[in-house]
Amino acid sequence: MCTIGLMAERRRKSNKKFMLLSALGIFMVVDSHTWTAFNLFGSFIPYNSFFMPMFVFISGYFNKVDSSTKLGKYTLKKLKTLLLPYAGISLAVFGLQFLINWFKTGEIQPVPSGYLLYTLENVITTGTPNSLATPMWFVITLFATLMIYALLKKLLGRIWNSYIMLAIFTGLHLGVIYLTKTSGPEDLTYWLLPLKVLFFLPFLEMGIIYRDHLEGLHTKLTGGVKIGIMAVLLLFNVVRTMYLPNAYDVAFDDIGELSGFTSPYIVTPLISSIVGILFWLTLVDLIGKPLQESRFINFMSCNTFWIMGFHIAFFNILNCILMFINEHIVDVLYFDTEFFRESEWYRWELVDSFKMVYVVIGILGPLGLKWIFDKLVLASGKIFKKKAAPHQ
Repeated sequence: MCTIGLMAERRRKSNKKFMLLSALGIFMVVDSHTWTAFNLFGSFIPYNSFFMPMFVFISGYFNKVDSSTKLGKYTLKKLKTLLLPYAGISLAVFGLQFLINWFKTGEIQPVPSGYLLYTLENVITTGTPNSLATPMWFVITLFATLMIYALLKKLLGRIWNSYIMLAIFTGLHLGVIYLTKTSGPEDLTYWLLPLKVLFFLPFLEMGIIYRDHLEGLHTKLTGGVKIGIMAVLLLFNVVRTMYLPNAYDVAFDDIGELSGFTSPYIVTPLISSIVGILFWLTLVDLIGKPLQESRFINFMSCNTFWIMGFHIAFFNILNCILMFINEHIVDVLYFDTEFFRESEWYRWELVDSFKMVYVVIGILGPLGLKWIFDKLVLASGKIFKKKAAPHQ
């Protein structure tokens, strides 16, 4: 994902298709957490059937590691671009959660004994630092996936064949699905992170194969052929839902804890992910050019971590405002104060379309916060530079 540093700059200049694809991906994450206010093609290709594998696919597309890669330098880079933002955002969201809980209950909630150890355990298992930053589990998993892949590529780079490795990774992926379907959640707690790495490795390799062998062919297809591909993929998913016990079996709800694989077939998550990635990759290639030049889309794409980490907090900030209005100004029809006090996942639904407000707040709030953060960093840099400048 486009976060900071040279990768962000490179995508801004020459990979606008993938910048748009990552922006759409993070939009889907926010939309899914409002229970699909917009639901872009979600009736045919549910978000939860592909969007997290799509982020790994995008990371694979930009992955350049090989046998000559210096692992120490690569690790340091990933620490800066993945774990440092993870830690900073998680800490900031923890502070927001403290303030939100204070506002909701009117009391300062003490930090429970052993909370730090509990948090560390969550970070290395589910990847979730706190409840308001639940989606940040993905960052830990992505870091681990990239590091394992880099180590394998370093050791086997001279004999590496992407297609053979994709077949191996796919076998391991299917093994993970089988294991999760035949084991209790409590049996997998401390195996979650390595199992999630095995789940995602095929999609990392797919991104590399697409970049090296398929992108040119895909891009050169005529508009009619691309529309045909998308139509076939939509129809394919319609047929799949007819043969699965439940239509939503094509999706999987909680990769963070490796649960939600309700389909009786272990190949379902893999097929669903490929269908979703190919559909949106083709759509972006077909009609995405006007959006690819948007400065807002570029900014959104380069700050997916901020949106991922802060959007649920901003949902709750909106709820705090509604709660204040409800209790001190005028009754907010059907706003359930008690439900909100008990859950970070409460959404006010006076009308179904109000969910769109949550989506807008969940995107613009974190981006506005990032814009302010950038301005403060820039201003502080100028101040320190001025102080450090020699006197004339």
